[in-house]
Amino acid sequence: MSISSEDQNLMVEVAKYFNKTKEMSPSEGSIKETAEKFGINRNKVRKILITMGELTSPLTEKAMELKEKGMTIVEIAAVLGVSTATVSMYLPYDQKIRNSLDPSKHAKEVREYRAYERKQAERQVRRNEEGENKSRISSQRKRSGNEMNETADIKEWKKDIGMSYKETYHRPHRFSREELGISSGGKVLRSQFDGALNDRNEEVLEKIAGNPLPPEPIGVWRLHLELISESGYDEETINILRKYGNLQYGDCISRDLVVPEDIPLYALHYAIQRAFGWENSHLRRFFLSEKRFEEITEGTAGMWSRLVGILFRSPLMDAEDEFWADDYEQGSFKNWLRKKYTGPYLSQCHGEGFITCRKDMGRIDPEEKYYVLYTNSYNQKTGRYDGEKYVSEVISVYDWEGKKRQAPKPWFDKQTDYRVEIMQLREVPSSGIKFLFENSTDSLLERLPVCDVLVAGEDYLPGDQREDRRFAEAQIIRSGSDLLKKTRKFADQILKANADIPYFQPILSPVAEEVYYKYDFGDNWTIRITASNNCKDLVESGRISQNDLDRANVKCREVYRPVLIAKDGEMLMDDVGGIYGFAEFLEDIHPDMNVLTSEEKEYAKRQKQNMLQWARGMGWHKEKCTDFNLL
Repeated sequence: MSISSEDQNLMVEVAKYFNKTKEMSPSEGSIKETAEKFGINRNKVRKILITMGELTSPLTEKAMELKEKGMTIVEIAAVLGVSTATVSMYLPYDQKIRNSLDPSKHAKEVREYRAYERKQAERQVRRNEEGENKSRISSQRKRSGNEMNETADIKEWKKDIGMSYKETYHRPHRFSREELGISSGGKVLRSQFDGALNDRNEEVLEKIAGNPLPPEPIGVWRLHLELISESGYDEETINILRKYGNLQYGDCISRDLVVPEDIPLYALHYAIQRAFGWENSHLRRFFLSEKRFEEITEGTAGMWSRLVGILFRSPLMDAEDEFWADDYEQGSFKNWLRKKYTGPYLSQCHGEGFITCRKDMGRIDPEEKYYVLYTNSYNQKTGRYDGEKYVSEVISVYDWEGKKRQAPKPWFDKQTDYRVEIMQLREVPSSGIKFLFENSTDSLLERLPVCDVLVAGEDYLPGDQREDRRFAEAQIIRSGSDLLKKTRKFADQILKANADIPYFQPILSPVAEEVYYKYDFGDNWTIRITASNNCKDLVESGRISQNDLDRANVKCREVYRPVLIAKDGEMLMDDVGGIYGFAEFLEDIHPDMNVLTSEEKEYAKRQKQNMLQWARGMGWHKEKCTDFNLL
């Protein structure tokens, strides 16, 4: 996928400005000054300059040489003895990165409001200094201590209940017990045990609430959100995150949420943005693992096309439909996000409608013929291209004028072991569909509730315990054929009624025990999402008490929105260069003064202030509120 024209224009401007800085520093130019000029991370400036041919290094040249041999970034890193982050940093851009360099209109509006908030906060500080006696206020806070915090929690909790009862275009009417004719009295479920969440005795929860629980959401889940890297975090990055990034419990940044089990993926996206500190400034998508995608599509484009509108988004969907809910204009960005992930939920994405998706697939000829090129991957052990065979290219046999094209060949002449097959579209391997469309072909429908996509472990996350893995695997719909059988009756009713309306769409059964979320295709943030009905592990490890879990349970049910119950790692920010750029940022704002000369200390202090000023402009700060109140 080629680099967009918007990014190409920005790259040209970055290169021009960098060359101007050479007038002051002829030998090398200033990456730092260029980054400050365009408001982007230094890693991105370096990568742009490498792409534009303005910078090079022995590492870049060697990495490019190995890449031209067909090696992956992981393989190149192993050969050169460096981290994958270093390899990625010194290779040019070679794919579409639209919206990752130039902030969107939405991002600019958010940042303008952030600047406004900072000015207001500064004014308030001045008023407080001129008025109230600080020492008296401080002593009062020390005396009341936890009582004040608990009162603040309850006030915000009660205040926020009303939001879920305010109908909007994406939030339908929320029914009360009285409207449904349900009498009070909690259901007695499983016996009480540490870590109980969805299976918690409701009588216990209603004592905490002080009133009967609302009839909806029907249930709540624990979601574990784990920020992963393609090859795993390297040891240096982990050490930096542990030292400066508040990483305490695992080897990667993570969040655990209690969520309504019917929260759709589009609303979960906004909750993820808030939980990790991003500002909804870039593209995103939800998808399955490559293995699971291959299984559910049964390895063919034919089955994939039949699942579009049931499980997958149409690659022909308009951008306006894709971002139907991104309507932020002004005001508090946090409140805007909260409105998006507060239920009840109703997707208004016309492009995800079942009938609309089927019409899109009707525009594609399943019998059109394609060349499918199979080549062997590079084998690091043998140093030859005799590894596993894979689909490396798919192109139409005939061009738009009806003229037959030449069969494709491997672009690297040492890849001598290959074959080309001619197939109808329906026969093309599902791993090759991505070559046929500009948009992603494996993106999940975001109208789907998380409980229709993910299977939840019982007491632990799937994979943590053998019993929970068996419990999860028994519920998963394995093949596309089985999924079509499961949804056929409902789908036929929709087609017969010709009713492509938001609340009348096919209902699924879970198809995976993990789902992936990718945000900002330049920084490439990737989150693995798993679920469980209860969370014994968090209580057993002491990260959260049963009392805190019960409070989160009640709040999620009453307020009808996610609650953060565990956080490992600092808040992140946009345009920092991914996890490795974030680690570099943390080092910049925590310089080790003990090993620096006087001159170096002065530079380090200026660098720290510059980086903090830039980060605040991007909306980054350490949250002052408790985890419980973050969402």
